[in-house]
Amino acid sequence: MKLHLPLMILPLIACTLGASQAVAVPVSRLEVRVVTGAAELSAGSDLELRIYEAGKSVRRLPLVHGEAWLPASTHLIPVKLNDALEPRNVQRFALYYRAGSPLAPAWEVVSADVEFPSGQSAPQRLLDTTLSGVISKQGELASVERDQASMACSSDADCDDRRTCNGKERCAPHTAGADARGCVKGSPVVCPVNQICGEGVGCHGTTSLKTFTPDADPPKP
Repeated sequence: MKLHLPLMILPLIACTLGASQAVAVPVSRLEVRVVTGAAELSAGSDLELRIYEAGKSVRRLPLVHGEAWLPASTHLIPVKLNDALEPRNVQRFALYYRAGSPLAPAWEVVSADVEFPSGQSAPQRLLDTTLSGVISKQGELASVERDQASMACSSDADCDDRRTCNGKERCAPHTAGADARGCVKGSPVVCPVNQICGEGVGCHGTTSLKTFTPDADPPKP
């Protein structure tokens, strides 16, 4: 396993990585919990959550919008995702920091957790990891990158997205069209005419079907 550290970041104080990440259900919202050290986050600074996924572009999610953070403070930031995130596809994540002032001191992160709903009593942490360290002026505080072998599927259950209408996913690493984890998408469910597929209900009829004819006269008021 390899630790990615940009040139401008000081050594990590701690970064704990769990043995595995078993969550398969896509999530559309996250919560980032950050506890700061003795230095404030100066106004105008940039702070982003960056998520690196297998086979995809990095997600850059801003956590501040120009405001300052007091020293020794705790912040819980809700993050809504435009595209659902599959935690099992995450290779690593990081906090990117750029100081708002060239005179700002190094900024300490006592702890930073990325949490998501898990159906359990306590929120689950992304990659079961807590970030901790000091960033000087600009750089990333990053988690350990997951071993590619640990991300590869070993059964169809590893690929199941728990959605029925888009078909049954398969674990077939050597098949054309397999993603970075070795999963192959299923064939969407084809319903009878005038029916659609709904999650949890299967194929069902629509209440109304309207047809538009360009040459038809517009409806009278």
